[in-house]
Amino acid sequence: MNELTASEQLDFSVEYKPTLITINNQDKLDQAIDDYISHYEKLVVTEQTLADDKKVKQSLNSLKKQLNSKRIEIHKKFDQPYTDFKAEIDNMIGRIEQVINPIDQGIAKFEEQQKKQRLDEVKALITEMAPNYHVDPGEIEIDESWLTKSLSKKKRLDAIAGAMTLKAQDKKRLAEGIAAVTNYAELLKIDVAGWIAQLKQGQDLSYLQEQMKRAAEEKAKKAEYEQAMTKLKTEQQGNKIVDTSTGEIVEETHTRVVKITCTKKQMWHLYEFMINNEITAETVVMK
Repeated sequence: MNELTASEQLDFSVEYKPTLITINNQDKLDQAIDDYISHYEKLVVTEQTLADDKKVKQSLNSLKKQLNSKRIEIHKKFDQPYTDFKAEIDNMIGRIEQVINPIDQGIAKFEEQQKKQRLDEVKALITEMAPNYHVDPGEIEIDESWLTKSLSKKKRLDAIAGAMTLKAQDKKRLAEGIAAVTNYAELLKIDVAGWIAQLKQGQDLSYLQEQMKRAAEEKAKKAEYEQAMTKLKTEQQGNKIVDTSTGEIVEETHTRVVKITCTKKQMWHLYEFMINNEITAETVVMK
């Protein structure tokens, strides 16, 4: 089938003759309107002439309505040739579109198949390249631009490699951040889970460490307060600690004689532990 060109099929022209609109006896009409205007333009409405003034207004409105009605009538007649012409053109366009639509649907179907094929190729490339960058294929989000038909294979490979490099850097940065947060949490003796969650959400490491320090300080202050409040409500009675408000035995103390063998440094560590935990000791034998 020979291809039909637009020049062969649509070599047509349109005859259009601008319409001249003429007002018959326009000079007399203009004169009549001038007479109306000159007669009434200096009219002053008064209470005594109110009824006659209303009639003048009605007469002028009637004249205005006649002129506007004639304009509308001519406008409709003037537009009719274009309305008929537009209907003919729309009919022709509609007939052409009946042929275009199935062709367009066919093209869209095959283009979608081609895009699906490119998507499968990109997924295969990601699976193949991921181990080289130490990333999981599922971690790489496919960019829509990678599926562009005009994109060369080299540019597609470069784009995927770039995305994998960034992902690998992000994973390394996150792993280092988690290690730093974990170590700092152990040092401060606070739970680390919530801080790691914030780090994964993109929070800055230095900011988190500052907040962790503040949280540890608040925790220590709270513990001191609770300990102080407990002391206010209890007293030592023999080997028992008793709640002064209820008389209930809160805790009993126990005395054990033990022999400890350690270095001087270890002895100091033990002493600090006992002081921090309010454990009293008495030297029985010095060696």
